[in-house]
Amino acid sequence: MATLDEYAYNIRNIARSGQGNSDDDLLRIKQIKFWIQYYRAEGINVATDYGKDIDPQLVQDLGILALEEVDRSDSNCPAVDWGCVIKKVTLPKFVAFPYNRALMFIGKIDKQTPFDLNKADVNIFKKATRFGHLRTKVFPIGTTYYLETTEADADMKYINVRGVLEDPTKANYFPQEGCEAVCFNDAKDEYPMPLSLYTYILAKILSAELKWTTQSVTDELNNARQDNQKIG
Repeated sequence: MATLDEYAYNIRNIARSGQGNSDDDLLRIKQIKFWIQYYRAEGINVATDYGKDIDPQLVQDLGILALEEVDRSDSNCPAVDWGCVIKKVTLPKFVAFPYNRALMFIGKIDKQTPFDLNKADVNIFKKATRFGHLRTKVFPIGTTYYLETTEADADMKYINVRGVLEDPTKANYFPQEGCEAVCFNDAKDEYPMPLSLYTYILAKILSAELKWTTQSVTDELNNARQDNQKIG
């Protein structure tokens, strides 16, 4: 894999037909990065065909995430109180796979013990089943995930999450030492996608955004495959 900067600059060089830098060039790296993000999300759904296995190169580990204790109502109004404390964590947006498939793991920091992920409207019924009390339950509302912990997990302060993010650069993570946030570095961190997906993205950008002809796209894709063998 390559970095986001390497992918973006490679696309700009192709668009310039290898003519190098130009101060008056209107094709900005920030715009190209947005296109990469957009077509990556689209291409992931195409590649998985809404059900096929997810390529491991797409998955990011968000590290050790700190939980916050809140009243069950989670209201900003002090007068509103349900009277029951639960835990929550806010996560980046995941790719829109059906059935929350993009969230591949949410569980304990051993990275092996999962929680039960349910919708908010059925969580209470799952909890009431015969074995529903044996595992911590999680239900999302937007990008906030609420945890109803078992008695054994009542003192849990951290969790681990892995999945396919809509925007991989939002994968801030929190190491155990002091829980300091570490931001994604476009120039240094590997951008999570296989080379085959980058080829799809490149074709989309050249044809849809830059309006290149089919033959031109094919020629440049062949060149790009050779270039990416060096940086991948």
